[in-house]
Amino acid sequence: MLQSEGFLHQAWTIANLYLGSIDADLLGEQAPRIAGLSQETTCFVSLRYFEEDDPFADFVVHEAAHIFHNCKRATLRLPHMRRREWLLEIAFQKRETFAYACEAYSRIVERKVGSAERAGLVEQYAAGPMPSDESVAAEEVVDILRAAVGARNGWKKILERCGAHRR
Repeated sequence: MLQSEGFLHQAWTIANLYLGSIDADLLGEQAPRIAGLSQETTCFVSLRYFEEDDPFADFVVHEAAHIFHNCKRATLRLPHMRRREWLLEIAFQKRETFAYACEAYSRIVERKVGSAERAGLVEQYAAGPMPSDESVAAEEVVDILRAAVGARNGWKKILERCGAHRR
C-alpha cells in the first residue's frame, strides 16, 4: 500500500501511524505522533484507537468527518452543480473544528437521549482535556457542541457553524 502512495510524505506519515500503533520506533524524530489520518476518501486509524479511554474520543468518526469535505459529490455519483461540488461545504479553516465537534457530538448522542443529560456531557467535555491541535479553538468546539445539543438536529447545527457558506 505504501509503495502505491503517490506522495512520499503521505507514505511516511502513514508508515509512522502504523509503527506508533505497535510501539515500534518511528521513522525519525520529526515523525508525527498521530492516532488517525484522512487522505482524500480514505481514513487510516491507529490500533491505539481501541485503547483510548477518553469518553469523548472517537478517531473513526473524526477521520470520517474529514471525508465529507474531501469527497466530491460526483465521486459518489450524486448530482452536483458548480456551487455544490463537495459532499459537504466545510470552510477550510473549520475542517478540524468540524471533525472535533462531530467526534465529541457522536459520543454525546451515543450515551444520552435527554437534552439535559447531553448539556451536562458538553460541560464534562469542556472541563476535560481539549484538542491539542493549534488550528482548533477549543472554546469554539464547546460552543458548537452547546448549540448542537440544544437543537433538534445537532448534526445540522454543527454543519451550519462550520460551513463554507455560513451567514
